[in-house]
Amino acid sequence: MIEINGLYFNVEITRRSGMKYLRMRLRGNTILVSCSKFLPEAEIYRFIMEKKDWIYKAYYKSTLDKERSPMYRGGESFYIFGKPYRFLFSIGENSWSLSEDTLYLSYKEDDREKALRWLYKQLDRRLLQEAEAIMKEYLFLLQDYGYHQIPELKAKVLKSKWGVCYTRENRIAISSYLIHYPVKCLRYIILHEMTHFLVPNHSRRFYAIIQSHMPDYKEVMKQLK
Repeated sequence: MIEINGLYFNVEITRRSGMKYLRMRLRGNTILVSCSKFLPEAEIYRFIMEKKDWIYKAYYKSTLDKERSPMYRGGESFYIFGKPYRFLFSIGENSWSLSEDTLYLSYKEDDREKALRWLYKQLDRRLLQEAEAIMKEYLFLLQDYGYHQIPELKAKVLKSKWGVCYTRENRIAISSYLIHYPVKCLRYIILHEMTHFLVPNHSRRFYAIIQSHMPDYKEVMKQLK
């Protein structure tokens, strides 16, 4: 463990045969180093301290990004459409409810991971209700281009995407995690996936269509990064 500007970092060193250069990256408060089998440990720590300003800034930025993101990562705040609610968990009959500023979650087991999966399934109904209303507003877009089917909407936990368009099945899947973000982010994802029924790729034409209906879409995209 080393100290940088009052912060403490763990150091994990992976030695590889045939590796000529030292590589370093940051994961949380752990500095990950890959290097040659023969590089002295003193040289590794000397290199780390030479890069201490970069490490401090990278850690600060990643921490700040997490604080800005409404995505739930544990703790007392649970966002619904951009509004923070105090999160209270208890063991009992499966149920959830909202007051003006608090989300109450009760689950049959003392297992928060299972409880959260159950909660997301319940919140999917609320998310889909909002998504369906948005999709109806944009149906004219599909119809103007000769696409007269109404896409089916599904919500599920997507780990690496906010939405997926299945053109052959006439279906759009959206991430359950969108429940945490402002409605405008959901609006962008719905517009984005609906546009894929018209343009299958992310070409200039694709984004030109999106921009014509959401001029500030790039600012919305930043909130989802």
